Amino acid sequence: MPFEEIAKNCIFAYPSDIEPIFGVFSLLGGEDMHNECSNIYGEKQVSEWRRRYHFLFETYEAVKELYLFDLFDILLDVFDDSFSAKRVYEHLVSMPEDERIFRMAGWSYSKISQKEILHALSDDEALDALYSKVQDRCPSYLGLSTFIRHNSRFIKEYFELAKEMDTPSLKGAIDERSRELESFKKNVVAALGKDDPLEISQKIMGKTFQNRGPYETFYFVPSLLIPGRSFRLFYENGTKHNKQILVCSIREEEKDTKDTVAALKALSDETRYQILKLLSKNGPMKGQDIVKQMQLAPSTISHHMSELKESGLITEEPVKTSKYFGLSSNRLKEVLKMVKEDFDL
Repeated sequence: MPFEEIAKNCIFAYPSDIEPIFGVFSLLGGEDMHNECSNIYGEKQVSEWRRRYHFLFETYEAVKELYLFDLFDILLDVFDDSFSAKRVYEHLVSMPEDERIFRMAGWSYSKISQKEILHALSDDEALDALYSKVQDRCPSYLGLSTFIRHNSRFIKEYFELAKEMDTPSLKGAIDERSRELESFKKNVVAALGKDDPLEISQKIMGKTFQNRGPYETFYFVPSLLIPGRSFRLFYENGTKHNKQILVCSIREEEKDTKDTVAALKALSDETRYQILKLLSKNGPMKGQDIVKQMQLAPSTISHHMSELKESGLITEEPVKTSKYFGLSSNRLKEVLKMVKEDFDL
């Protein structure tokens, strides 16, 4: 059953159409989080898709640092028991172009409004002004222009590729993970018997949420192809009929000594160690508040936060135009566990 109520206001959801949507994003990112797509479809097929969908891949590469993960937020609009990839696509193309583009990326971090997007669609000077605000994260003017002014093609090719990825090979791979899917569901059901769904979500992600709803409905969604281990979708606090969608990987994460060494290297710096202690004590904090507490230059803190984020030791959560950073307790536990195992402590 794609959507099943497992507790009051809590839904276990696994619509089959959702995996190809996540799979395309993983391919666009170069499979840097996992290589499940190459395992399922074969490297030859993946290379062929990269060749045929060169517009999609090259445009994404140019603008990927604009937080295109926000694209998934649009799933909130259509996530119910009639969910389908076709419905997501139809919803996207039915939206006013400026609204769709605004919601697809993290423009608010650069203080860019939807009105500025609207003007940039047809006014070159407006596009120039917009580029000046994001060129630190999007060095390609042509890439930005293409993403904004040819966004309908970007969306079209994204969902055409998703349709091609919905194959018997994918279904077979999902069937092989039926035990993991069922285990995820059982674990969530068991946890709901002890804790509220928001607390369970925090434990799964290993972070303390700044955005806390309230939410009328909680969706727990397993996935084989999502980039990363988990992510959470929600509208802004106070939104009427708000919901939370928590998507979690069912992949068995491989132990990587390089990742552990990188995390230990990040921990070995006294300033970064103090930042982690601060986040552990205070919970999620804005960057400017960390600067005040640490009494260091913003550029210095920014450098250390980048190092901590790269090693996976901190989490990041957007709240309107701000970012809140928190301690990634799950990642820290993994590092300590691996050290203990490697040295037989």
